[in-house]
Parts: sequence; structure tokens; C-alpha cells
Amino acid sequence: MLASLSIVVPAFNEQGSIEATVDDALRIGATVARELEVLVCNDGSRDATSAILASCAARDGRVRILDRQVNRGIEASMRALYAHARHDWVFLMSADRQWPMRSLVEMTGAAERGADFVIGVRPNKREVYTPYRQVVSWGYERIVRALGAPGGDPGSIKLARRELLHAAVAARGVFAEGERVIRAARGGARVVEVAVEFQRRGAGKATGARRDVVARALVDALRVAASLTIGWPRPEVPPPERF
Repeated sequence: MLASLSIVVPAFNEQGSIEATVDDALRIGATVARELEVLVCNDGSRDATSAILASCAARDGRVRILDRQVNRGIEASMRALYAHARHDWVFLMSADRQWPMRSLVEMTGAAERGADFVIGVRPNKREVYTPYRQVVSWGYERIVRALGAPGGDPGSIKLARRELLHAAVAARGVFAEGERVIRAARGGARVVEVAVEFQRRGAGKATGARRDVVARALVDALRVAASLTIGWPRPEVPPPERF
């Protein structure tokens, strides 16, 4: 069992799934950690997500909310979550229920066996993703591996020591998740993979593979490659966002 754990969840317009996600996090998180918090970043949702989260927090003091009025995107949400997490271990979970929360149990087992960074790999992505998403995912994984990550699928759920996630990065967008894996591995952390179940979305809408997001990720990949090889641009930890 972990001494302390923050389960962190970015959410944007997830009224159809967010309450069940928080409830699962509280229930399953309590079985793997002695001290637990569930931290959700509501990224300017325009539906009932904020009201549902307020109700969850009122019912259980282990639930904390970072509430934005304006949408800033998934990477800004993850940076905020990593910065505001209070516990030694951080588990990144999506709000859309594509990954069952029970994946945390097996991933915690890997951490107890000595891993510092556990990635939940999705062996069935081809069955769930469209051909376009498959191509994007394949390219992302190949780039991350080429830059030093021991495994692929860095865009999946992950369990890691907080300092490996709240870390300095050169990327400015979603490629930062891959960069965190790369820098953890190159810094000597033990990075392992655990196969996890992956399902189709039941509610909400995915935005991570929009063409503008992919284009920015490619630019970020070049930034990270330059940062790792010539030391520029220098990786940075942005000042913590105020909520």
C-alpha cells in the first residue's frame, strides 16, 4: 500500500461521467493508499461539470476542485494538477471512463515492486481508435521512444512519484506528457509498463488529436529534442496557477 496518493483528473464538459469517476477514485484509491485525495481540474466547462464537482466535494472532504472560468487546455490542466497535488504519489486518470479505475490496483503493485513511474499501456487501441487516431498515436510513441523513453503510450494513464510529474519541461503543449516520461527515464527513474483495459468513450468529446493540437505537438517534439541535445530551450517549471 502507498503511504499517500493524489488521484488527479482533468475535466472539460464531462457532466455525463465525472461523478462516477470521482466515486470510483474514492472507493478504489482507499484500497491502495493510506492517505488519499482526489483532485479535479474543471477546465472552464460549459455544462454541469462544475456543479457536480461542487456536490462531490461537499459530500467528501478528500475531494478538491481546481475550478477555472476559462478553458486553457489539457496540458495546462495537467500542469496545474501536478503542481497542486499534495501527496507523494500521483495517479493521472481521465474523466471520460475509457480506463477503468481498477487499473490503479495493478499499477500500484508495480510501484510496490520498485517502479518509480508506471505507464498504463493500451494493447487494444487499434480496436477503439479511428485510423487517424491510430496514426497519430503510432507517431507519438515512436518519437518518444526515439528520445529516450523505455516504452510507448505516454498519453495514457500513469502513476508516478510526484516529483517526476511536477518536473521542468521544454514542451508547451500535450507533448509535455511524453517529455516527462523521457526525462524520468534519462534521469535514472525506473519506468515500467502495465497493460490496462481501454474502452470507447461513453460521454463527452475527445480533443487531444485535433490537427492543431497534433501540429503543436510536433513543434514541441523538436523543442524537446533540442533541449535534450544542446541544452536549449531550457526546461522550466511554470509558477503555480492560482485558484
